[in-house]
Amino acid sequence: MKKKILYEHPLNERMRSLLRLEYLLTSIMYHLKGPAEWDSRAVIEHLIEGLELITRIDIKALIKDLENHTQTLERWQRTPEVDTQRLSQLLNQTRQLLTELENIEEQLNEYITQHQLFNLVRQRMTIAGGSCRCDLPSYHYWLQKSPKQRQSQINEWLVPLQPLRDAVELDLYLIRNNVSVSQEIASNGFFQSKLEPNVSYHIIQVYMPQEHFCYPEISGGKQRFTIRFFEQPLPQEQPRQIEQDVSFELRCCVVA
Repeated sequence: MKKKILYEHPLNERMRSLLRLEYLLTSIMYHLKGPAEWDSRAVIEHLIEGLELITRIDIKALIKDLENHTQTLERWQRTPEVDTQRLSQLLNQTRQLLTELENIEEQLNEYITQHQLFNLVRQRMTIAGGSCRCDLPSYHYWLQKSPKQRQSQINEWLVPLQPLRDAVELDLYLIRNNVSVSQEIASNGFFQSKLEPNVSYHIIQVYMPQEHFCYPEISGGKQRFTIRFFEQPLPQEQPRQIEQDVSFELRCCVVA
């Protein structure tokens, strides 16, 4: 099977924040495995960005999403020929996360304000190159510890974030897997569609073959969305909208 590239567009600001947080957390977990000083720098900087973003995320809305997912999963349990074992796992995970998220805001606020290394680096991140060794000797000192020491400490720092990370991951997983899928054609590189007014759409996805010569730019809101396809033969050139028809796979993700 040929590899495809996934493009996503959130249809509300809360979903945009969740996708950004997912990106930062994924980067953290990737760089956490690396032994180099630059891996630890990437972890700390993305962790600080993630903490800033968390302060703007509506935790209550995330909890409401998980409650809605719980009701949907319970309904699916009564559907014939479903994977009851997988449904039970998802239900147990969702219920456990709802319990863990009850006091998460207070815990995170205390965690953010009391961590001196994060606060020190965060103050310098607004300055280009502000976290270099000549500006932050204490940070440079910590970065010279052995990879095992740094990774162990970072893992400890990530523990308070684990329930939120799991909740975001589960919420997006369930949204992305509750989709309507269709094969579409963008006439002259342009596609527009209305959204059903009584359906809670959250994410628009476009799948394209990896070797395709163009890419989509998606825009939209509650009522409709638009997809324009662009080509950019060389990175230094200005992208231009193509003038031929483009076939693509469209997925509209909802909260049931």
